[in-house]
Amino acid sequence: MTTIRKFVLAAATVWATMASITPAFCSAIQDGELKIAELGTCKLASGKVILDCRVGYRTYGRLDAAKDNAVIMPSWLNGRSEDLSSLFGAMPSPKRLVDTSRFFCIAFDAFGDGISSSPSNSRQQAAINFPEFNMEDMARAQYRVVTEVLGIKHLHAAIGLSMGAHQVFAWTTLYPNFIDLAVPIVGSPQVTPFDLLSKQIAIDAIESDPGYQGGKYTVEPQLKLANAVGALIVSAPGYRNEQTTREKFPQWLGELEAPQRQDANDRVWQLKAILAHDILHGKTIAEVARATPVKFLIIVAAEDRMVTPQPALDWAKAARAETYVSPGTCAHLIMNCDAEAVSERVQRFLAQ
Repeated sequence: MTTIRKFVLAAATVWATMASITPAFCSAIQDGELKIAELGTCKLASGKVILDCRVGYRTYGRLDAAKDNAVIMPSWLNGRSEDLSSLFGAMPSPKRLVDTSRFFCIAFDAFGDGISSSPSNSRQQAAINFPEFNMEDMARAQYRVVTEVLGIKHLHAAIGLSMGAHQVFAWTTLYPNFIDLAVPIVGSPQVTPFDLLSKQIAIDAIESDPGYQGGKYTVEPQLKLANAVGALIVSAPGYRNEQTTREKFPQWLGELEAPQRQDANDRVWQLKAILAHDILHGKTIAEVARATPVKFLIIVAAEDRMVTPQPALDWAKAARAETYVSPGTCAHLIMNCDAEAVSERVQRFLAQ
C-alpha cells in the first residue's frame, strides 16, 4: 500500500478485543499485536463522556527495568496503529524512526479510527450519537493507557506525524513533566485559517454526499469527492505530476475514488477534532512554548498544504528547538521522499 493511501485513505482490517494487561505480561506479547485497553468512561473537554471507552495500541521492543525507555506514537488522520509499524524496528531502515532494540514503543489508535472508541464501533453511542472529541481528549485517554494499563510513570519521548503530531503537542502541554522529548512531524499546536478551510471542505464533501444521509446511512457511502479533496492537498503539485502521468490519471483517479477502509462518520469526527485543535487556549504560541519544559525537535514540510508549517516553526523559535524543514514536493507525505533525512534526525534526537 502506498503512503498516500495510508495518510488519506485506508485498507480493511479486523480488530480484536483484549482487556487491560499488566506491565509484566506486556513484554511477552508479540511485537505489533493489537491490544485494547478498556477504560470504562472517558471524560471529554466538552463535559460529555465516551461510554465503554477503549483505546487500541500496539507495542514494539521491551520496557527496561527502570521503565524509562518508553516512546509513544499516536496515529494520523484516517490512519491506524498498524500503519505505523514500518516506523519501528531493531534493524536500520530508511523509514525507521525508533530503534526497538533500545526503546519500548507504544503505537496508539486515535479516537475515531474504527479501532479505538469511534462512531462506527460504539455500542451505546453509535454513529451521530457519539460525542465529538479533540486532540487533548485523545492524549488524556492515551495517558491513562500508559499509566494505568502499562504502569509507566515517565516517557522518554512522544513522536507523531500529521494528526499524530497534533496529539504530541497536546501531550506536552497536558503532561509537561511526564515527557523528556517531543518530535511533532508535519503537525501544529494550533490550526490556521487555511487548515480550517481545507478540513471544512473535506467535511462538507462527506456530508453533502447523497449516500451520507446525515450520518444515518446503512450502506457505507462512496465519498468520491471527499477522497479527491484529501489527495488534492496532501502533496505539492510537482509531486503528483511526477507520480501520475496524464495517461495513467484515469486509473489513479479510479483507485482514489474507490470505497475506503474508514467509516464516513469516523472521518467526520476526526476532521472535526482537527477543526477544534488549539492547545494555546487564548495564549500566544511563544507563551505556551516557553512554559513547556519538554525538549522539541520540530519537523515540517516547506510545501505542506495539509498542515500549515508556520505555527510549528513559531513554536520552535520560541522554544529554541532544533528544526528541520523538508524541501520535498511530496510535502505532507514527508516519509515518501525525505524519509532518510527525517529518520536520521529523529534517531539522533532520541539518543540524547
